[in-house]
Amino acid sequence: MLDHQKLVEQLDKVSKDLSVHFARERDVAQKIWNVAIQDIDLCKKIQERKWPFLVPYWNGSIDFVKDIGSVSLPYAVLAVDGSQIYYDKHQGPACYLINVGSVLLRYGIEKSSVAFVSQPEVIVSTQEQSGAQGPDFINQQREAFELKEAVAQSIQYKKKHHEGTFVCLFDGTLIFSAMQVTHSEEKQHFIFTYFAELEKLYQEKIVHAGYISFPKSKELVNVLRVFASGYGEKNEDMVFLSDLCDMDIVAYFLQPGQRSTIFQSKAPISYMYPKHLKPYFCYMHVGFEIVRLEFPYWIAIDQDLVDNICNIALDQAKKGSGYPVCLFEAHEQAVVKSMDREFFYLMVQKMTQRQNGSYKVSYKSMKKAQAPV
Repeated sequence: MLDHQKLVEQLDKVSKDLSVHFARERDVAQKIWNVAIQDIDLCKKIQERKWPFLVPYWNGSIDFVKDIGSVSLPYAVLAVDGSQIYYDKHQGPACYLINVGSVLLRYGIEKSSVAFVSQPEVIVSTQEQSGAQGPDFINQQREAFELKEAVAQSIQYKKKHHEGTFVCLFDGTLIFSAMQVTHSEEKQHFIFTYFAELEKLYQEKIVHAGYISFPKSKELVNVLRVFASGYGEKNEDMVFLSDLCDMDIVAYFLQPGQRSTIFQSKAPISYMYPKHLKPYFCYMHVGFEIVRLEFPYWIAIDQDLVDNICNIALDQAKKGSGYPVCLFEAHEQAVVKSMDREFFYLMVQKMTQRQNGSYKVSYKSMKKAQAPV
């Protein structure tokens, strides 16, 4: 059992060290930033070399800001999220659950409406598919289901409704990052399935973006590291600012209700994207926090589309008291709670026994369920 008193003492000791170091790094970073933004060739000089970390590409001034306008009615926003019950080797047959939840919010001049959907999918694995039972594979499968559902619902909505603005918001990045799947064939399958769904959004001109709350990206931090090193001339200056992230840098110049310039992601996977789908991003101050919005190239080059995304994302964040209400509601539709997990295994057991099958539970699992004091 965790000793709470000793834990508090340890946290207090560590927090003092971290806060002092963090404050020092922020002061150093701001001084570097104030000098770096004076270099009109900053981006050009950075792009002349390859770096062992991510640095973005941008046009114009890196500290460019734009005020986000108010949203125009009517508008609609779709959000999709997913959750899962992983395969448990201590519980019966090899199967797992993916639950995809969504919410469609419509805001009209005279009235508004909301539509919720929750769709569970049960996947059964065979012994030959043992690799398809691990958490990494299931996570990737869940993301594929989320994207497919979002595309299908977006297309359906656009065919029925032509008035107002429509945006599809995703919780998290649009940059394909789940590369932990073991087999290269599986990686390729997921990557090109992902691209195929993004292509459908492009063909139907469905405006969409990934909304990243509390982003931990470090591209702008890396820009400062490169600049401080004299663009690579002083290698010893390339290893500092390790405790900062882009939120800390953006806070120097971004005010509530503003967005940054648009950056192009140079993540290695981005080179596999078709040109019109390549990932771009900007930072936005929603008043409660600084968030990162990601969208494809075909949206990034259209200022009106970017403005629509930012307007709606900011409006949704305000309605959700800091986090987009559509993403929160989609999560609520998707989340699988402990009682749902128990119900899932109970139903699997009953269905298995109905088919005259054997449902075995390990003693370890039974002991945990008993939870003796």
